[in-house]
Amino acid sequence: MITIKVTKHNLEKLEKTYENYIVERNVGYILFVAKTDKNIVTAYDNKKGNVFKVTIQGEDAFLIAQKFSTSPSTLPKKVREDKGPMVFIDVDEQIGSDEVGTGDFFGPVVVCACYANHDTMKIIEDYKITDSKKMSDQKILEIIPSILKKVHFTCKVFKNDQYNAAIAKGYNLNQIKAIAHNYVLTKLHERCPYVRNVYVDQFTPSEKYYEYLAPLNQENVLHDIVFREKGEMYFPSIALASNIARYSFLIYMNELGKKYGCKIPLGAGKDVNDFATKFIEKFGIDEFNKIVKKNFKNYNEVTAKGKSLI
Repeated sequence: MITIKVTKHNLEKLEKTYENYIVERNVGYILFVAKTDKNIVTAYDNKKGNVFKVTIQGEDAFLIAQKFSTSPSTLPKKVREDKGPMVFIDVDEQIGSDEVGTGDFFGPVVVCACYANHDTMKIIEDYKITDSKKMSDQKILEIIPSILKKVHFTCKVFKNDQYNAAIAKGYNLNQIKAIAHNYVLTKLHERCPYVRNVYVDQFTPSEKYYEYLAPLNQENVLHDIVFREKGEMYFPSIALASNIARYSFLIYMNELGKKYGCKIPLGAGKDVNDFATKFIEKFGIDEFNKIVKKNFKNYNEVTAKGKSLI
């Protein structure tokens, strides 16, 4: 991967050269993304002049850079080799967020925002990071502690009492997620105010996202966000955020397990209902209510079964 500066004239030549390979246009501050079998070329907007930033990933990165760079003589003699499949359309400075726990009856919702840049790509490659849903929980627990020391991030653990109180007030899940995403994004952006590209793994249309945040003080709402479904496949910041969020969720659930002396199942299947019934018998409904999402259908199924046994 290599980053170069190009003139407006060369940018137009670059775009013309790869016009048949352009897969994205006008994504945040990205002007276009061209993807061939061997390379990904990403051009960024620049409102301060006629020199534009371009990142190039792939086998021919050095040759492309030589051809279009404003200063080909200053290019590094050795370019770091790209490893693995090229999936990210933006490897420049960015912040991205993702959440976990929304499909689990037990435990909190955890939202994380993470900062990423060129150096972060080496971390992703070295640790073979991908979407957290494609990585085993054991692997996440093993590698994330080392990664936490190397990246900037902010996490919000939305505990069950907070979640259930919000639902009782009429909030829906997407509204809760929107508020939590905005919280971690604004907190991290305060630490990295120079970052222009901000990405969210899309869970609701952008207009609905900002509608959910309308009651908040708009000075505390981060705007100009790019929303993308399966964002972890496009942006390294979201890929990292999804894994850090999952790690935080797993640590939280492990601590709950220690507290109650049992392994708490994840998800919302039949095994979860079976465990829930036994949990209520042992610890009571009040303790049960502290660690579950009461708007899940599992709650009515389990509690109704309990009443039928009385």
